[in-house]
Amino acid sequence: MSLIAPFSGIAAGVHIRNHQVVAAGQPVITLTRTDLLDVVFSIPENLFTSLDIRNTAYRPVVRINTLPGREFTAEYKEHTGSSDNSTLTWQIVLTMPRPDDFPAVGGVSGTVTVNLGNLPASAGRETLIVPAEAVFNPDNRPKNEPVVWVVKGDNAHRYLEERKVAVGEVTSQGVAITDGLRAGEQVVAAGVSELHAGQPVRVWTRERGL
Repeated sequence: MSLIAPFSGIAAGVHIRNHQVVAAGQPVITLTRTDLLDVVFSIPENLFTSLDIRNTAYRPVVRINTLPGREFTAEYKEHTGSSDNSTLTWQIVLTMPRPDDFPAVGGVSGTVTVNLGNLPASAGRETLIVPAEAVFNPDNRPKNEPVVWVVKGDNAHRYLEERKVAVGEVTSQGVAITDGLRAGEQVVAAGVSELHAGQPVRVWTRERGL
């Protein structure tokens, strides 16, 4: 019986011995491709939802620690179908041509630079910036379900509404909200953990000198 690899490559690891009985689906050998290189990394769930993986025109920049001073471009290949239960991150796989002088091993470390502005899932929609203190995750909710308190009502009666939002990049100006808020809506930016839905509030106007 013969095993035929689906592509040419280098044997990076052999997992069984000669004449050993194997089960269906059991790994026999790890084969490393000589023409392509996969780049695997993980990103938080909130950032994953803000990326448009269909934007194939964008090429993230890859730097490999064993090849210092050089930059490579890669393209999207695939991603996991769900987030990791322990880390709440999504695994992304990019692919790129394998450098001729790349070590014939796997597991080499490096860095991936992704410009979130080039991969917005919310392309064409307005992105709002709110103070970082306005976005929080309630204690009774699963992680990575960010919400804000939105001030509703009129001058005679204002109250709070809890609103789920989708967050994007965090900048020095605040947190980008890619979905869930409209321009002109007011949010609470202090003491958010002490408030509850429907609570009456009034808008505080900062006076000069305060």
